[in-house]
Amino acid sequence: MNGPVTYFELPSTDIEATQRFWGSLFGWTFYQGNFPGYSMIQGSEPMGGAPHDDSSRHPRIFFAVDDITAAVTRVRDLGGTAEDPVNIPSGAYAHCTDDQGVEFSLSQQAGDQG
Repeated sequence: MNGPVTYFELPSTDIEATQRFWGSLFGWTFYQGNFPGYSMIQGSEPMGGAPHDDSSRHPRIFFAVDDITAAVTRVRDLGGTAEDPVNIPSGAYAHCTDDQGVEFSLSQQAGDQG
């Protein structure tokens, strides 16, 4: 399991303020994502997004895995917690927490198989 960082999210309860701050800081632009209440971030590397009604106060990073089911099992085996994977058009993801309470997410690109 390699785990490169492939995506991030900036949670927001005020998407206009989020767009204004991060757009001014880094020159990023935001556009409507594939579903309501979610914006994609253009100009960032890696690609990012912003959920509109997320009260979390920390950016969330996504680590790529080849087999989301095996990775979720491994997180749990190591004493962390992991939500069951959620399938989306671009693949699947699972929000997790390590054994010390640090939040992160795993993602598998559509078409990748373990």
